Amino acid sequence: MYMVENISYYRYKNLIFGSDPKQIKATTMDPIQTVHVKLMASDLLSLTVWPSNPPCFTRKGRPISRAETVGMVVSREHKDKFLRFLVDDGSGCIPCILWLNHHYLTFHDGSSNLELMAEMALKQSEIVQLGELVRVRGRITIYRGMLQITVRDVVVERDPNAEVLHWLDCIRLSKQCYDLLPAAALPGSVLNPHQDGSDQESRELGLLFQAKR
Repeated sequence: MYMVENISYYRYKNLIFGSDPKQIKATTMDPIQTVHVKLMASDLLSLTVWPSNPPCFTRKGRPISRAETVGMVVSREHKDKFLRFLVDDGSGCIPCILWLNHHYLTFHDGSSNLELMAEMALKQSEIVQLGELVRVRGRITIYRGMLQITVRDVVVERDPNAEVLHWLDCIRLSKQCYDLLPAAALPGSVLNPHQDGSDQESRELGLLFQAKR
């Protein structure tokens, strides 16, 4: 558990969300809101959803809007307008949706960027096949009460160690970054970073291997 001097966790939440947590405020002060956060499926699917338009998502009080995951494609549903697939990383399955209907928008406004996006989406949809190990990045969204990733880009991983390396990245970044309150949001406060050791990281990786089996 991280320690924060001069300010409590609940006071931090008030700085971010206001005294009423239902009144979500813009949180440009937190840098992880604008990056693709590396998450295991179990972490992503347990994010807190705040009712707003569009919905906001938080992990341990910190806002997250984008995510990155690595896992095996275990389900694939191809339609004219989208490709829906499931990515299994051993801790759970993340629903992903890749929109393919950019060409409909191109027809209406003639945007060359949309045409390029449509071509890229079609190429990416072809590489997403059952049994492939893929790396997916995109925006976190919600559909019919289920969290999902609206895909920005997806690539096939040829390195058989890519999934394990992703697990290690998730553990390391959680301890060194994601689970710490942002210094920019806490003027005058001092963060004591969690001292993680290789032994603890090895134990957690062992648990992930057991879950994978």
